[in-house]
Amino acid sequence: MHMALYEPTLGYYSAGLPKLGAAGDFITAPELGPLFANGFANAFSPLLSMLRQPVIVEVGAGSGAFARDVLVALQAQDTLPEHYWILETSAHLRQVQKDNLSTLPADLRRRVHWLDTPPQEAFEGIVFANEVIDALPVEVFRRNRQCANGYERLHVQLTDSGFGDHWLPMDKNLAAQIPELCQALDDGYRSEFLPQLAPWIQAITAQLRKGGVFLVDYGYSRRDFYHPDRACGTLVCHHRHQANFDPYQQIGLQDITAFVDFTAVAEALDGANLGVEGFTTQGAFLLENSIQANLGSADSAHYSQYYQRASELKQLVLPSEMGEKFKVIWASAGLDSEESARIPGFSSDLLYTL
Repeated sequence: MHMALYEPTLGYYSAGLPKLGAAGDFITAPELGPLFANGFANAFSPLLSMLRQPVIVEVGAGSGAFARDVLVALQAQDTLPEHYWILETSAHLRQVQKDNLSTLPADLRRRVHWLDTPPQEAFEGIVFANEVIDALPVEVFRRNRQCANGYERLHVQLTDSGFGDHWLPMDKNLAAQIPELCQALDDGYRSEFLPQLAPWIQAITAQLRKGGVFLVDYGYSRRDFYHPDRACGTLVCHHRHQANFDPYQQIGLQDITAFVDFTAVAEALDGANLGVEGFTTQGAFLLENSIQANLGSADSAHYSQYYQRASELKQLVLPSEMGEKFKVIWASAGLDSEESARIPGFSSDLLYTL
């Protein structure tokens, strides 16, 4: 999976083909319009106002649409960060981001810098990632009580007809990372886990001294992720806005993702010495942060924009669209309880489900 997505010049995210928008393979929330970024700006603003020379670090910035729109929204609230750092491993996407951000006023453009590695110097601010965890390479396992450690690991084999599944017993160290509740699953149950999740979160947050971490993705709490009825796992591929479940076709030309176990995310945040403060649906978060106030006027002179924004709002918040499929989790660094309580968006808190 890592090679298919990130191999230099050949992997899906390393090659130069369009990925986002109508000409690509999928559309993320920031691509729909500015409402998504407006909602996060409302949550970021009180946090940024508490900090000295704050920085926003966006991990995997897609087309740059979120960076562009959130900077404009924060400027309107007079809470701009001193710097906006983008950690982007794809040279192609980095150029797309630069092109999109070139339309910003000079004062906003000068704040944006690109990083090749996670921040190496201490900073105060915000770490933000939208739809990044789902693209981290997973391990695929299958329950098998006949194996010494109770699980098989999916390997890839090459045959005369192409790539295919090949199952081998999982070693003790990897099997130990599978959540304990999976021991009750029936033989043949297949799913995934992220062995690099904790190191990844540690790396992107290690230098954050005061501020917060906001992670957005599609996924479930652990009990729902490993529900007995979800016996085929969550791995899914996307190509030209069509989903399929065959990672062995169009290798390097299609996206490969897996849903997120948000209990594992909370554990990793806690393990990085961050305080997990809130977990909710994207719809609840954005509505509490008043994105509906940005619809504009419905009069005849502005109806076209109003209709477009209303359609965007529905896609972002309706349960049948992105509203409940996507979740938002946030964790604090160096904040006291009163400061953490000032961050809006988590009144409908689902932390108890983790």
